Amino acid sequence: MKKHKELPEYKLSERLKYLRESRQWTQMEFSKHAKVSQSTIAHIEKGLKDPSVDTLRKIAIALDVDIATIFASKEVHVFDIPRLRRKYKKSEDLTDAMHAALWKVVQFARDIKYLK
Repeated sequence: MKKHKELPEYKLSERLKYLRESRQWTQMEFSKHAKVSQSTIAHIEKGLKDPSVDTLRKIAIALDVDIATIFASKEVHVFDIPRLRRKYKKSEDLTDAMHAALWKVVQFARDIKYLK
């Protein structure tokens, strides 16, 4: 039986920093989008402060994701279909890496009989 490699557990601070950096935002830019102070973003990313629900809501709105997406799984890389739909009008607009990743998700959904 093939043993699966255990995925690392990412902390909230690491997830938020990854999401910020994937948008190529500085902490200052992120704080402006989220309408919270830059020091709050810095403290959250360093793991020195846990954000309130209100702050998480503001951060999720700034990142254009559901709050649940921030906590979705052990992996930082999550698919937020509503955001993809807004950003890409047709599948041909997706990058090759995105096509490959989405295909793997669809194939997995078929394997577990979630999709036909």
